[in-house]
Amino acid sequence: VAIFFLAFLPQFVETGAGPISAQLFLHGILIIIVAAFIEPPLILIGGKLTGYLNNNRQVSQWMDRGLGALFIGLGIKLATSDRI
Repeated sequence: VAIFFLAFLPQFVETGAGPISAQLFLHGILIIIVAAFIEPPLILIGGKLTGYLNNNRQVSQWMDRGLGALFIGLGIKLATSDRI
């Protein structure tokens, strides 16, 4: 995560807009504030969806089949690739 922010945040820093450390600090705080409002609803929705998918055997079976087909397809693509 730290490497991502070290690569992501500097592109939003302007040299004439004040101290660079203050700008980076402000951008970091803004990301934390936005994440505090966005992530909790996503976690709650994901928890409910996980419960539904675990309790519904038919949906779970179709997901297993779909992911199995996806892995087989990716394996075939990898096996037939001319890059090693």
